[in-house]
Amino acid sequence: MYLFLSLMLTLLATPVLMWLAHGYGLLDHPDQRKKHQGSIPLVGGLAMSIAIGIGAVWQFGNEDFFWAFFVSTLLVVLVGFIDDWKGLSVTFRFAGQATAVLIVALFTGVQLSQLGNLFGYGLVTLGVLSIPMTVFAVVGMANAINLSDGLDGLAGGLALIATGFLAAAAYLVGMPRELDALLILGGALIGFLFFNMRFPWQQRAKVFMGDSGSLMLGFLLSLAAITLTQNESSSLRPAAVLWFFAFPLLDTVSLMLRRVLKGKNPFHPGRDHLHHILLQVGYSECQVVRFILLCALMFGLVGFIGWRLGVPNRVLFYGFLVIFAIYFAGVQHAWKLMRLIMPLRMKSSD
Repeated sequence: MYLFLSLMLTLLATPVLMWLAHGYGLLDHPDQRKKHQGSIPLVGGLAMSIAIGIGAVWQFGNEDFFWAFFVSTLLVVLVGFIDDWKGLSVTFRFAGQATAVLIVALFTGVQLSQLGNLFGYGLVTLGVLSIPMTVFAVVGMANAINLSDGLDGLAGGLALIATGFLAAAAYLVGMPRELDALLILGGALIGFLFFNMRFPWQQRAKVFMGDSGSLMLGFLLSLAAITLTQNESSSLRPAAVLWFFAFPLLDTVSLMLRRVLKGKNPFHPGRDHLHHILLQVGYSECQVVRFILLCALMFGLVGFIGWRLGVPNRVLFYGFLVIFAIYFAGVQHAWKLMRLIMPLRMKSSD
């Protein structure tokens, strides 16, 4: 029911907000870095926020914990909206997001307090570092989803995959409240993707989620992951969740590390994400999105099946580090791979 409610609300809100966006100039214009055609409304995130907000008030409005989540999420959406409309410095963006995380951590108790047996030497507890690490993890994931928002359907698809795995975990560990919240989020994402993903009848996105949407999605998904892994009644391991978010984490961390090693600003916009590299090789946008989403699904299955089979937390963690090392080496030397792949693609197209 909750999935259907937020789905329908998103489908209804999006066309109205698209119409308003043209009147108020909330549009994403193509430039040297952005290659889409025409000016696209940046209101997909607002439509999802409205749907999620209504669904959440309907289900959780009478619970004390809810309003801290509501206010903090509203703050994240507001920060993203202002950034979409007028532009904000990185400092203000991070400060707003960090404030939102602190509201949740201090007033609801949702904190990253332990990481499981991450290294094989016993339970890793964070103690006094719990709140700082919670802020770091949530803000980091919010911006990882934000940075993955580069092609039609990509960020929304990655968020939907993570939502699906978290919802399945919530169902299996018996956390119905968290399951309902994730279904509300999933319904809004599906509604958004109707307008954002390319289909045979829709050659390009009609709406973008904007920072208001990508930051909100990363914020809510990371809080859901913390709630599911820190609850004493839940068996979901923190290392398994890394695999649910594997692609945004791999791409963002490796991107920032590469930029730092080159002496560049890690937060400066650029065209050095994996999807940019694949586009330069000659693959179409649809092919790139499908490939990345398939990889994200496979990564998520590794974490999910590993968790269900009882694979130790440390094995899942070290396995993730191995994948990161392979990924980093691959994109670090992407130009060499391009020299090998591009002639093969040219021959296959002849």
